[in-house]
Amino acid sequence: MIMSEQIARQIVLGQRPKGIVHSLKVAMPDGTEGLLPVTFRYRDRVEFGAFLDGLFSVEPPAFDPTAGQPSTQQQRAVVQINGQYIHGCLLEWGLDAPFTLDNCIQLASELPAATQAVMNTYKQLCMEGRLGN
Repeated sequence: MIMSEQIARQIVLGQRPKGIVHSLKVAMPDGTEGLLPVTFRYRDRVEFGAFLDGLFSVEPPAFDPTAGQPSTQQQRAVVQINGQYIHGCLLEWGLDAPFTLDNCIQLASELPAATQAVMNTYKQLCMEGRLGN
């Protein structure tokens, strides 16, 4: 048997994985590539829909035109929701910072490419039932 071949397992309905371990390659701001090890929370398609409904049912903070800085307000709201998405779709990560909502929001603010990688991969996992190509 060739080393790259995988042995197919029998499909058994109802056997849900506890978490799906994966390492994401992330483009860093300096042009290098970083590695973000994560454990995704398993959700089926319906549960993924409920997850999104929960995220997007929260009333976003109202823009206050008198406060000025509308772009800052908008980006703060985007970072907040993206951080909540990351915190909700992962069970843990392999970063040197604890896996907390505040640190997920910080990741969303500082490394938007990492945020997009997590979100896109999780959507693919839940909607197509697979990681990668």
